[in-house]
Amino acid sequence: MTLAEATVTYLALLRYRKHQQPSATVRERVLALLTSYYSPNTTATEIEPERLRDFLSRWYLDHAYEAKASGSDLLPEPADLLKAIDDFFIWADQSKGAGRLARCVPLMDEMQQTLPRAFEITEALAKWLAQRGGAFSFPEYLTSFEEGGHSEYDIDAPDKVGAIDGYFKITRVEDSMVEAEELISGNRVSPIVFPPDIAALLGEGYIINLEVVRSTEGWVITGCGFAYPPGTAV
Repeated sequence: MTLAEATVTYLALLRYRKHQQPSATVRERVLALLTSYYSPNTTATEIEPERLRDFLSRWYLDHAYEAKASGSDLLPEPADLLKAIDDFFIWADQSKGAGRLARCVPLMDEMQQTLPRAFEITEALAKWLAQRGGAFSFPEYLTSFEEGGHSEYDIDAPDKVGAIDGYFKITRVEDSMVEAEELISGNRVSPIVFPPDIAALLGEGYIINLEVVRSTEGWVITGCGFAYPPGTAV
């Protein structure tokens, strides 16, 4: 049975049983997303953990963040997404012998923790940066710039990289000081100074799109994109 056929059968069964948690509308959205990511002709036995990880951590988050930014509520929240997929796979395994449990249970259990946390990190960083106003509104930067100096943000310091914009994989967190690997170069960047409450959300392996500028205290965050769970291929 193909993914499209299994979806139709499963949703019809839920309607018959009047299953309400999460709502049928949310389940329909989730399974439509799953089918659009794969292919309607994909069979349940072809859904392997690594590609499912890409769907959950990169594909879904990219679309979810964009939907949030545009004010759309068409995409389900992470908890509803995971619940709907988990229930569908359990049903497929029990009724169609798809063997999902042995392959995907560890990934789904992992994502229960890391997917909502990535969402939380992204929203917290974006809110913090919006409140701070960005690098070029920092009073100490503007004062030094007006006086013709480099300020503590040494973007043009000789023999030093003064700013980096890229994807950073967290490798160590100590209080508000964070070490991360810039994925393209493979270089370790440390310390990146995070607000303490956001640093508390981090853990090894999380990937964050950041713009950082060198300062006397370390690397200051001046811009951010999205955060992703550990293991995401970005």
